[in-house]
Amino acid sequence: MTAFKSTPTDMAQVIRAFLPAYRQRYQLTPEQASVCQTIIQCQTEALGGEHTQCTECGYEQTLYHSCCNRHCPRCKQQASEQWEAKQTAALLPVRYYHLVFTSPNAPTFGTP
Repeated sequence: MTAFKSTPTDMAQVIRAFLPAYRQRYQLTPEQASVCQTIIQCQTEALGGEHTQCTECGYEQTLYHSCCNRHCPRCKQQASEQWEAKQTAALLPVRYYHLVFTSPNAPTFGTP
């Protein structure tokens, strides 16, 4: 039996794969089209980058610029993780429950 190894899929790959079919059925707003294009170009040569080389071993690497779009999970992942850590640190060391209920005679706002 062989183990299945999955490779991580990023949002740019998903958009590249499914956006053409989606556009045949639906129309994107200009903002949506721009966000999709920006995410596809994130950390690619399309946005430019910096070429670096190690002075000791000669290893070369190109680091491409990020799009910094607020919708891009690649760019905003670190900020999301920092926000989550901050929120987690603020929690009390108790068990939490989320309850939702409706009051039968709840007042309706905006009506006399």
